[in-house]
Amino acid sequence: MYYEFYIDQFFLEHLLIGYLLLRLTAKIGRQTISWKRLLGGSFINTVLMLLAVLAGNFWWYLVGMVLVGSWVFRGKSRRTIAGQTGLLFFVTVCFGGAMEALLVLWRVPVLIAGAVAAVYLEWAQRSHEKQKLDLVRMAQVELTFRGKCITVAALIDTGNQLTEPLTGKPVSIIEEKTACSLLGEHWEKHRGFYLIPYHSIGKNKGWMRGVTIDGMTIMRGEARESFSNPILALYDGRLSAKKQYGMILHPQHTVPGRKEGGM
Repeated sequence: MYYEFYIDQFFLEHLLIGYLLLRLTAKIGRQTISWKRLLGGSFINTVLMLLAVLAGNFWWYLVGMVLVGSWVFRGKSRRTIAGQTGLLFFVTVCFGGAMEALLVLWRVPVLIAGAVAAVYLEWAQRSHEKQKLDLVRMAQVELTFRGKCITVAALIDTGNQLTEPLTGKPVSIIEEKTACSLLGEHWEKHRGFYLIPYHSIGKNKGWMRGVTIDGMTIMRGEARESFSNPILALYDGRLSAKKQYGMILHPQHTVPGRKEGGM
């Protein structure tokens, strides 16, 4: 049995796919590599892969991967080069699986399958990074007031710089509906409230009512940090369109060891 082998098509396909793999590896590994070096690494890898095909020896390809990883990530520490080369193997295996599925199930051309597989893996990597970031920025917050306690999902937002004008104390933001479930009806008649100026929530400027509660405990995994008499600003509306959280924490309310005195 004989097969026709188009060396020019093979070379072009693997040159572009190799570039995509190296680019994705660098992004996942958070390495800044120029496109010229990535393309050069792909060229070297394609030549070695072509030799592996002509020689009928798969080990040439593995050796080529090591050489390419060492060349592309040269100038880094040995540990980084080894880690990035291992990551290149992993990305290649994932890419090969995704590409094989496209070729078998939909019988699309190799270049299109390669491009789609690369886009899919990059999307998966970005989604994973976003999920990790969301986990870092999210916390469960336990609020207490006159013996009553509620738990609220909160976003840690470094952009929230609200402070109470007279004391300069940091102010976290909570949805008014949620706050009322803790404070009770007509709480302002018994407790009183502050006026907190703001400039970034739905308007150029405005005022929110603020209130001091008894306590707040921020829970992030195993870590717990408690604050006494924190000030909350009540926002009339939803803070998260997808209802992921009902509170925005002030950055100072997430600093370990920081305690606030009451008023």
